[in-house]
Amino acid sequence: MSNNKYIDILEFSDDPWGRSVEDNPDSNGNDFRKRFLTDAFRQFDTVTVDFSKLRDVPDSAFLGGSFVNLIKEDGFSYEEVLQKLIILPADGFLPELVRRIIELARDEHKRVAGA
Repeated sequence: MSNNKYIDILEFSDDPWGRSVEDNPDSNGNDFRKRFLTDAFRQFDTVTVDFSKLRDVPDSAFLGGSFVNLIKEDGFSYEEVLQKLIILPADGFLPELVRRIIELARDEHKRVAGA
C-alpha cells in the first residue's frame, strides 16, 4: 500500500444525501462508497474525504452508506476504517460525527452479536 488517497466530495456531488438509490438515485452514500471509497481503502494507508467545499452537511444516511457500509458490505473492520479515514474540514464537527456513527454501528454490532 502507499500513502494517502485524497477525495474531494465535489468530484462525486455537490449535494450528497441518502443511503441508497431508493433514497436518492443521483448521489447516495452507497454509490459514493462503491465509486470512490472501497478501492481506496484497499490500496492506501489513509483515505482523506474532504467535505469542506459543500454548502450543506450530508445527512447521516449518506454518511452511514458511505462509511459504515465499508464494514457491512465490503468487509473492512471497524478499527481499520477508523484508523484509515480522515475527514475534512478537521476543525469542524463532521469528523467527530462520522467517527460517532461508525462507533455506534460497532457498538450495536457487538450488542447484537453478544445477545
